[in-house]
Amino acid sequence: MNISIKYHIPAREMDFVNINLSKDNKIFLDPFRIRMGKTEFHKLCNKKIEYFISNLLELSKKRKYDKLIEIIENLYERNETRLGYSLQTAYGKSFGENGGKNLVKLLANNDFVSSGKIEDIFDCLMMIPNIGEDKVSDLITTIIFLDLIKYTQNQCDLWKIEMNKISLDKLCWEDNLKQWVKIDTELPVYNNKAIVFVPKSFVSEKYLFSYEKLYRDVIIPLYKQREFDTIGSKFVIKYKNGKKHVLGNELRKEYPCTKYIVMDFIKKYYNVYRDYKSNFI
Repeated sequence: MNISIKYHIPAREMDFVNINLSKDNKIFLDPFRIRMGKTEFHKLCNKKIEYFISNLLELSKKRKYDKLIEIIENLYERNETRLGYSLQTAYGKSFGENGGKNLVKLLANNDFVSSGKIEDIFDCLMMIPNIGEDKVSDLITTIIFLDLIKYTQNQCDLWKIEMNKISLDKLCWEDNLKQWVKIDTELPVYNNKAIVFVPKSFVSEKYLFSYEKLYRDVIIPLYKQREFDTIGSKFVIKYKNGKKHVLGNELRKEYPCTKYIVMDFIKKYYNVYRDYKSNFI
């Protein structure tokens, strides 16, 4: 059952995602859409995301791993939004698995982090393995969860949606206190589970800034030109009329679209990546 049906709201007039309350909705909070939004709510959430990520990266560079674990250990999925894969497993894809040790290991062993080349959540998407839309969406949700609660309450007031007093099972990140806190609040409920709304303008099915898009837009074109200019390249065929052609499919087999190929590209062509990102974001 979708929210619009349950609460008799015209779906087109809703500012928030018309989620199906009974299953996962395969869409994700997109940091690019939040960053580029023009409303004060977009700006507030983007600022909190930027500060949180900057703090994690700074703690990692300074090797303050105990403090890192304190922050990361409660980065569990928030099932209340019904976005991503939140209902499939209790904690399956979250950053908070194993007390946050997995993410700490990723940050601690990543050359890009230690060298200071990772500056924000967008660089994390590109340069840290095993981080994709699902985990970044979970992370963003956790960072701005209290703001999403306030947003939900405002939308409930607007649409006259009933709310119940509840005590949330998982701790919430309090940005002002810089700590995890227990929250009792009011939220709409479906099948005895709290619901938290997310603005439509915050989400996408596929991230607009991603390593796959970098691969298509930059890496393959650059590698094609590189092979075209290389004498004796196995990826280039020559025609009788003197023209040359790069075998794109063979090149993609040699350099498939994986995070590791992208990371290797960024190491070799770091300034190219920075130019691409600066034109995109």
